[in-house]
Amino acid sequence: MIKKTLFAAFVALAAFGATAQDNENMYLVKGDRVVAKYAVDAVDYITFKLPDDVLEQNIWLTVDKVGKNSVTYTVNTVDNKVRYVHNLLSYYDVNYTAMDMFGDMYDNLDDASKLACVQYTLSTNAFVGIGTQSYTQNDFEQYDASSEAYRLSVTPGTKYFLCAWEVDENLEPLDTFIYEELETLAPEKVNLNLDVTFAKYNDYGMVLDFTGDSNILYVRTCWGMKEEMEVYAQYYGMDFLMGTFGQSWSLDFLGGTGDMEPGIENATWPVYEPGEYVMYVRAYDFNGNMEEKEFVFNYVSSEDEDVPVITVFSKEKSEGHVKVNFEISPSNVEEAYVRMMGENDVDDRLNMGYTYPELAMGGTAIDITNEINTMGEYTFVSDEVPEQWNSILIYAKCKEAGVTTLRLNFYPDSETEWNTYAPNHSKSVKKMKKIRTIRRAGCPVIKRAGK
Repeated sequence: MIKKTLFAAFVALAAFGATAQDNENMYLVKGDRVVAKYAVDAVDYITFKLPDDVLEQNIWLTVDKVGKNSVTYTVNTVDNKVRYVHNLLSYYDVNYTAMDMFGDMYDNLDDASKLACVQYTLSTNAFVGIGTQSYTQNDFEQYDASSEAYRLSVTPGTKYFLCAWEVDENLEPLDTFIYEELETLAPEKVNLNLDVTFAKYNDYGMVLDFTGDSNILYVRTCWGMKEEMEVYAQYYGMDFLMGTFGQSWSLDFLGGTGDMEPGIENATWPVYEPGEYVMYVRAYDFNGNMEEKEFVFNYVSSEDEDVPVITVFSKEKSEGHVKVNFEISPSNVEEAYVRMMGENDVDDRLNMGYTYPELAMGGTAIDITNEINTMGEYTFVSDEVPEQWNSILIYAKCKEAGVTTLRLNFYPDSETEWNTYAPNHSKSVKKMKKIRTIRRAGCPVIKRAGK
């Protein structure tokens, strides 16, 4: 009891002495060793009984500075041995988790479910720290030189969750999880001479040229069929659409080749069927200001009626099951096949030099020539679909018109979307009508690693 009383008197005097010299330290001593040391101006008072309104946590957060495209924050710890993971999480990423986990928007969830969404999102995308440290995240700053994908995202005018989670030496989460909400400053609207024009077609879709001023840090894009995209943008708003489904790219990257598929232009955007497609794009400069535009492109079918045309009427998929009904026109084909393969297997063989027709006719391909010649259509059904991303290759050959191969990618569930590549023509390139581009104020094809 005497030791405790003397110790209390000592620390009390040390605390009062802080007014004289700010550089004094306060020491906690056990035996002949200092077990903890604090600057006297780092604490307000010392107590042996913790008040009800005081939190006892090993970590806490301080938001130091918030700009348009930059946030500085400090993760504070009670000592320099405390480990944690931390990050800034976009509201749109957390909301996407909410829709995936609970089938509803984040704002509609109860508090426990909201917390689960934030924690899960952090667990999939976090940095590791130890001890009290300050961090600055700058928009589009690359933090790993091994890939263009490893970039920070601090988008202007966006709500963020600043999170930290205490972990053990194996990075397993402990009880203390904290987060604060903040919003970056809104961007100013500026003219960055942003322009997007049609370049050409390749086997994967439509290639677009992106140009603009040299002070464009990056562009954020969202691509799809115009009729569907306009409805979504009107209902949810452009900020939600771009924040949830947009992807960010440097102009240099979009002007390059080979990062996604060897020899294929990076700025290749999938086209599924004839019609108008829209490219929503936002360009951000180094100061966090923005120019927003939309560009409309019209994709039409071939002018050459003899080119085999594959039209998909219906498609369905679920666990272990897929069913696709399609027509080949003209129906007097010389050859027709359909084959299902693993999506990555198709990509690997294409990289080895195989062609789409060779893949579509080989291995487990089904010869459907007679069915097409007599009925004009065919229904491919499989109830033994492996749990992975798969490709269905539909092949048609006419004597004088050449060969068409259509590729559909899918995952056997009821949640993910189908992905359809532009038709491949191995003998002669499909003739396209002139592309009409409409400019008004206002994602590339990527190989997937898994579901």
